[in-house]
Amino acid sequence: MLTNAYAQYKEQSLSTMAPGELLVKLFDELIKQCRLAVIYIEKKDLAAANESLMKSQTIVSTLDSSLDMRYPISGELHNFYIFFAQQLLKANLEKNIDILNGLLPLLKELRDSFTQAEKLSRCNQPGVGVKAV
Repeated sequence: MLTNAYAQYKEQSLSTMAPGELLVKLFDELIKQCRLAVIYIEKKDLAAANESLMKSQTIVSTLDSSLDMRYPISGELHNFYIFFAQQLLKANLEKNIDILNGLLPLLKELRDSFTQAEKLSRCNQPGVGVKAV
């Protein structure tokens, strides 16, 4: 019963997040799953590594499908996501830690950029951080 309550809480908190917050959470989970995959590969737990990498690929696919292609930045992000998906697939097939260790700094940098953008968007909302004249 406690697990069910936690699941409901988690679902509700995700559904009430701003899009920028959700984007950052997705990147946090993507980074977490890639780190776990590295640990699992090092421990030779290939089934768990596969599961983490499949979750990672699903997250990247979700990020890519959420793009609004009316904006030029979306095309650039699409190219990043395609690259990430290809690298994750290759890392999974080869169980290659080096590929994952090469991706992690890129994922962290992109996550940090989205974190900054989300903070700026909150500050630029009417009535937030600026006194009306």
